[in-house]
Amino acid sequence: MRDPYLYDDADVLKNRANIKDTELLRTAEADITNLAMTAIYDRKYDKFNVDTLLDIHRTIFGQIYEWGGEFRTIMMTKPEDVLGGDTVRYAYPKEIKKQLTETMKEVGKLKRTGDNDRDIVFRLTRIIAAIWQTHPFREGNTQTVIVFAVLLAKHLGFEVDHELFRVHSSYVRNAMVWASQGMYSEYQYIERIFFDAILHEDNTEENIAEKKSEKYEKIGDYKVKDYVERPHEYKK
Repeated sequence: MRDPYLYDDADVLKNRANIKDTELLRTAEADITNLAMTAIYDRKYDKFNVDTLLDIHRTIFGQIYEWGGEFRTIMMTKPEDVLGGDTVRYAYPKEIKKQLTETMKEVGKLKRTGDNDRDIVFRLTRIIAAIWQTHPFREGNTQTVIVFAVLLAKHLGFEVDHELFRVHSSYVRNAMVWASQGMYSEYQYIERIFFDAILHEDNTEENIAEKKSEKYEKIGDYKVKDYVERPHEYKK
């Protein structure tokens, strides 16, 4: 059975512009989503829940894909070079809403007391990694969860350098992969950029000598510059 998200005559995601060339679609998607991302960081939500996540995805991707703001309906895999070709175990489609609902319960527990900022960001990284591992959407999961995290942090009163996530998008995605390995998850990489973007720890005296360009170059022994985006693969 063929991936229902793809055209019958081309291995390209069905899209509103009816583009059937992979590179042209990638360019169109980047142009459209970049415009949406420019404005979305000014948006304010009263609640941060499953509906908010869906609305963020719809806002970013709804102009290019009809399924923007909808949960995926298929199982997927994606070989990850940072894992030596292995894949993250995403949620089964029928489990997506349930998993997200459970994860969102942790969002409601995030309360700043004036002296617990590091703990808040520590817990936020775990929440965001859990949402990402669920992988609720056919595409656009990383952008969506990062926007969700940034807006949530702003809602909590933090000043967030969201540009840091954009500039180091390949690092962010591979860090998410490492934070989504169940009992083998390693959060140090995603923590690094979250602490820098939210608590601005990259500006502290002990980190001043470390250039940002070098800070996000590697995840373990894997060089982020070698990252090549691969399409998700339909799993029957």
